[in-house]
Amino acid sequence: MSANTPMNEPSSKIRPTQGAGIFDFAEVWAYRALLGQMIKRQIMIRVVTSPLSIVWGFIRPAIMTLAFYYLRRMSSADFGHDVPYALFIFSGFCLWFLFAEIVLQVAGSLSADASVIKKVYYPRLISPLAVVLSRFMDFIIVVAAIVIAQLLFSVGIDWNFLWIIPIGLTMLALAFGVGAIFASLMVFHPDTRRFLEVMLYLGLFLSPVIFSKSILPITIQTYYPLNPMVGVLTAARGAMFSPSTIDYNAWLISIGLTACLLLIGLTMLSRAAKLIGDRL
Repeated sequence: MSANTPMNEPSSKIRPTQGAGIFDFAEVWAYRALLGQMIKRQIMIRVVTSPLSIVWGFIRPAIMTLAFYYLRRMSSADFGHDVPYALFIFSGFCLWFLFAEIVLQVAGSLSADASVIKKVYYPRLISPLAVVLSRFMDFIIVVAAIVIAQLLFSVGIDWNFLWIIPIGLTMLALAFGVGAIFASLMVFHPDTRRFLEVMLYLGLFLSPVIFSKSILPITIQTYYPLNPMVGVLTAARGAMFSPSTIDYNAWLISIGLTACLLLIGLTMLSRAAKLIGDRL
């Protein structure tokens, strides 16, 4: 300390206001302009920088559908589907791959915005939230691709199809919750992403993507909806192909599990946000 510095000079400490942390949605609303800019940036990255990512959302499922369709024809296996099998698994692959991509992108959102986080303050919730909101456009594109396939297979559409909107919002919220949990973990343990990738790969085969849950034993069917994507996928297929088969109970279980995962994810993000500047 310099000898000319007054010892008793009053000082001020600059600290953030004591709010609700990551749960302070009023603060997020105050930064809505930044949120809008980040959503626009996310969309422009995919549309301008990587336009293939837009069509990749249904090209990759189409490739996987061809592979599994011919495998099924060679084996003559019954997967319990009520619509043409190609349409059944195409819809499953489209929704699952979109879900997995959103989860991974949300999980890496804080790391992706690390350079900004280190320089300026903004609500940390905005980074993963911008990812999810920007991917709603991808959901619309994927649903449009499924509708085109549905028409090609002469499967009817009625007004119950509109149920796909709340069902899709459930899927996006679920992806946000799971991604938020791993986003907070990756702040301290970046290798956690590898574990997440393995989980999502296994989830593809543990969820009713290539088969219907109706082929499973009754005992397993009882507990199967504890996988939240079961309710999402079965409800989505019911809304699109056969409204009378929408499993509302499984969907409600998915909504409940999604709410729990959102609460856990937001809580973990709130704690990680306090040390995020030093960790990234």
